[in-house]
Amino acid sequence: MNGDIIFDVIGNTSPFSMMGESSGYMLTVNDCCYLLECGSPIFPSLGYKGIAEIKGIFTSHSHEDHKRWFTDIVQFSYYSPGIRRKVRLISAEPILEEYAKNSKGALERSLSRDSKQIVDIPYESMVEEVPIGPRSKYFINLKSNRDGSYKYEVSDRQGNAVGPDRAKIIINPGANRPRLLYKDDESGEWVEPESYYPFTSSSFYEEDKNVFYDEKAGLTVKALKSSVWHGVPTIGFKFMTETNSLLFSGDTVYKPSLWKELYEEYRPQKFRTISREDFEKSSVIFGEINDFIERTWSRERYEVAVSAYDGSVVIHDVTTRDSAVHTVYEDIANAPINNLLYTHNPDNLTAWRPILSPGKSLVLRNGNVYESVKGTLYPLDADIYIHHFSGDLVGYRSENGAYKVIEKNGLLGIVDADHPEEGLIRVDVYQDVGGEYLPPIIEDPNKYYCLRQDGKVEEVTFDEYTSMGRVVENIRGRIRRQ
Repeated sequence: MNGDIIFDVIGNTSPFSMMGESSGYMLTVNDCCYLLECGSPIFPSLGYKGIAEIKGIFTSHSHEDHKRWFTDIVQFSYYSPGIRRKVRLISAEPILEEYAKNSKGALERSLSRDSKQIVDIPYESMVEEVPIGPRSKYFINLKSNRDGSYKYEVSDRQGNAVGPDRAKIIINPGANRPRLLYKDDESGEWVEPESYYPFTSSSFYEEDKNVFYDEKAGLTVKALKSSVWHGVPTIGFKFMTETNSLLFSGDTVYKPSLWKELYEEYRPQKFRTISREDFEKSSVIFGEINDFIERTWSRERYEVAVSAYDGSVVIHDVTTRDSAVHTVYEDIANAPINNLLYTHNPDNLTAWRPILSPGKSLVLRNGNVYESVKGTLYPLDADIYIHHFSGDLVGYRSENGAYKVIEKNGLLGIVDADHPEEGLIRVDVYQDVGGEYLPPIIEDPNKYYCLRQDGKVEEVTFDEYTSMGRVVENIRGRIRRQ
């Protein structure tokens, strides 16, 4: 239907998964296809035709598990006779810069057709950068001097230098990466502007929000930064049609209590390696930037962040425990988000909300989200979802269920009903095979389900000498809670 958003999962695991899927999704609206992230095995999933149909790649950040296949896609699109086009890379300006910096080594040199010379190929001839989200008013500029030397300078978009009373560059000798320190006009505090301001702020960002629009698809995409907290420059995306809104969170730490601390906590500056007087007059400082940041988030960023997910189906990263850069399950399990699905998940996770896995196809229709299985749309209505590298299960509440859900240290699990630990609910459990729900055989070492080429599911029973199979029927949509 017009306005439907189709979201196909190619890969969804954390960077440390034993499955090695990483992050990759296909987003389709009115037959217009876009990749969202390209860290998972794109070629075997999409094939030549699928890659040729991609209109662009949305990317949230430059970590390798989100970009691993990028240069392969670029080279394939550039050299393949049937495609021969640039790859459109759609992201915020700092992320586009990171992609260019990290990808040029693999793209910008080749051999001439007779293999006799090394030739240079401009990155811009292979990649079309499409900024989404507003540009900053001020940025770090590597400026050349007349004597051939270079120096870092803070500039505005008109090329004017910004003085040390307003902005400074701080370089940590250990990382050798320049970062911008900026004096906030309203508070008079020194802040790192990329962290401090949301995209809605006119103090640091230009008025043009660089909203992405595909007229043929009827798709509008906005960049989201306020609720995204990951360390490296990272954004989320809000994909919108007339009837649907899908928000992809990007990797982040979802923890509103932490967000509140980030804007409320004032940190006095520490002049351990430089005097206050030298700090005030210096444009470039070598040291630790956190010694000089007085506040991490603005109040505006916090307020925009806590309302960022309202009104959308939300696809959010999740992990189990002790992550500094991803969302811990305990922090988001009871979040006030109506339609929430988990992705970028570990190999073993049990949750009250749906957990994505490769091969799943979601359809957003009229503001609701369904799973498409062989052309039939099913609501995501199970009471519990179990994702394990050996298979996926779902549970429906049942007074006499053979299993029960338990909780320990903020994490959920499934155990037999006669297990001594106190259960939260009793459930009947079903095995999820290609979106079809079947009786569980995951604990039987002599049986397994096989998804056949004709789309039917076969239960295979084997012993030392023989095997036999039978087709089993999908009971999804006919399960009743008791």
